[in-house]
Amino acid sequence: MFAFVQVQWLLMIRSPRLLTTVLVVPLYAIVFFTTVRSYGAPELSGTVALTAFAMSMWSQAMFVAAEVVDHDRWEGTLEPSLLTPDAYLRSLVTRILAITALSLPVLVEVIAIGRVGFGLALPVRHPVTALAAALLLVVGTAGFALLVSALMILMPMGRLLRNVLTYPFYILGGLILPTSSLPAPVEWLARLFFLSYGAQLLRDAMAGGGHGHRSAFTALLVLSVVQLVAGALVLRRALAQARRGEAMLYA
Repeated sequence: MFAFVQVQWLLMIRSPRLLTTVLVVPLYAIVFFTTVRSYGAPELSGTVALTAFAMSMWSQAMFVAAEVVDHDRWEGTLEPSLLTPDAYLRSLVTRILAITALSLPVLVEVIAIGRVGFGLALPVRHPVTALAAALLLVVGTAGFALLVSALMILMPMGRLLRNVLTYPFYILGGLILPTSSLPAPVEWLARLFFLSYGAQLLRDAMAGGGHGHRSAFTALLVLSVVQLVAGALVLRRALAQARRGEAMLYA
C-alpha cells in the first residue's frame, strides 16, 4: 500500500498541476470571509470555513483523483496494468484515497486564513470529532471519485458528466443551504448522501453544540464505506470491460 502512495506522490511531483485545486480553491475562503465581515455576521465564519474545505476536497476528488486512470493511460502504464487487474484496482483505490486526503490540510489552512487575515475566532471546540468526520469524508469522497473514474471509462460523455458534479452536490451536501431548507424530495436525497452528515458533524465540532452525534457518525461511517465499496466495484467492472475491449478508453 505504501508503494502505491509513493508512486502517486512521484507522479504528482512530476506534474505539479495536480496540486492546483488544493492550492487555489482555499483562496475562495478570502472572498467568503470578506463577505462575512462586510455584512457583520461573524457567527457564519465557521460555516464559511467548512464550506471552503468541503469544496476543496470535492474539487480535488472530481478533477484530480477521478482522472488517475486517464493519467495512467497517457503515461502508457494503463495497458500493462490491466494484465494484473486485482493489483491495479488496489493501486487505484489507494492512490485515489491518497489524492483526496491531500485536501485535509486545507481545513487548517482555511481556519488560519480566517484567524490571521480576518481576526475571526473560528474555534474548533471538539477537534477529535472534527478529525474523525474529516477522515470519513475523505473515504466517502474517494469512493465517489472511484465511481466517477469508472463512468469516465464506461460512458463516452463521462468527462462532461464529471464536470457538472460539483454544485449540485454542494447543495445535496448542505454546503450552500441547510438540508432542512431544501424541498422535501431533495432533502430526502440529501439524507442518503454522506457529505450532508459530514458537513453537519464538522459544524457541530466547531460550534461545540449539536445532538445525536452517535447516530450522525453511524450514518456517515456506513454511507462513506458503502460509497467506497460501490465505487471500487463499479471501477472493477469498468476495467474488466476495458480488458475485453467492451469499453472505450476515451481519447
